[in-house]
Amino acid sequence: MKRNTRWSRHPQWLTARAPGVWAPGVWAPHASGATHLAAGGKAVLLAAALLLVSGPAFAATLRPFRTVQSAQVRLSDLFADLGATHDIVLGPGPAPGDHIIVEAPQLAAIARDFGVDWRPVSGAERVTIERAGQRLPTETVLAALRPALRAAGAPSDIEITIVGFEPPMVPAGPLPQASIDAVSFDAASGHFTGELILRMAGDDPIRVPLAGAATATIEAAVLTRSLAVGATLGPGDVQPRRVPYTFLHDRPALTTAAAIGQTLRRPRAPGQPLVEGDLAPPVLVARGNLVRLTLEAGGIALAAQAVALDPGGQGERIRVENPSSHAIVQAIVTGAGEARVLPVVPLHVAEAQ
Repeated sequence: MKRNTRWSRHPQWLTARAPGVWAPGVWAPHASGATHLAAGGKAVLLAAALLLVSGPAFAATLRPFRTVQSAQVRLSDLFADLGATHDIVLGPGPAPGDHIIVEAPQLAAIARDFGVDWRPVSGAERVTIERAGQRLPTETVLAALRPALRAAGAPSDIEITIVGFEPPMVPAGPLPQASIDAVSFDAASGHFTGELILRMAGDDPIRVPLAGAATATIEAAVLTRSLAVGATLGPGDVQPRRVPYTFLHDRPALTTAAAIGQTLRRPRAPGQPLVEGDLAPPVLVARGNLVRLTLEAGGIALAAQAVALDPGGQGERIRVENPSSHAIVQAIVTGAGEARVLPVVPLHVAEAQ
């Protein structure tokens, strides 16, 4: 929301003044009471003196609304059709994205002091001067902050969180040059402080204090959409993303290559990193189904049928039961409805019913 900045508060060139004393930086009162020119204002004084001697020559018109690009307000921002009147800098303008209002009494005084042929009629005349502005992109701040934190000892791959930061308004047009000063980084906690400095041509630098946390990150596969448990992941279901190490809870992260073709074992929200234990191979053997069981020993291969006691995917170990002897053995899933018996002693032989 724009502030309604009035002449009585800001800027200084609109504050109450004695007749003939105008605009700090252009006119300045001398200790003796005489009006003297401030540094750099000789040309302005000469032009104004000539105008006051010659008197108003042209009828000027008021500009009710004016958008300025620079940091200064000029006489032509208030009046059009100045004629021979030299355009004069009155003083600082509003901040980017802000505005000021010049009321009728101040307009009349400005016209009188600078020889502009204009007088208020109703006393309700005013000029609104707005400074074009834009919100500084957060990416600009992060681009400057990242190398500054690395120089202060932060890891090269970090996720930056700035606490309580509202990007400032800057002049419209090319973005200002951003730099970071006085950076302090605590490697144990990841907390940092610093100062953002924005430099713009024609404006004083903008300084904004910064504080936040920089967390080391790692690349992990994340879901791109919500999937049901048991769904098989395709290439469009996962994508790589850098996530903070703390999101992994000390479990290894999965890559997109490792995730594609696997099935979701537990619910995971889109954007959450996939870690070891979240996925499993597609189920090739369902629990309770018959399995073609093979056994290789001593150069002899035997085949039989068994009942799967566990579901399993390619290469997973499951338990199978011989329906005749009720012997339970360990087997490795080798394909759809197929498993190979491990060369071990049976785990358990159930009593005959």
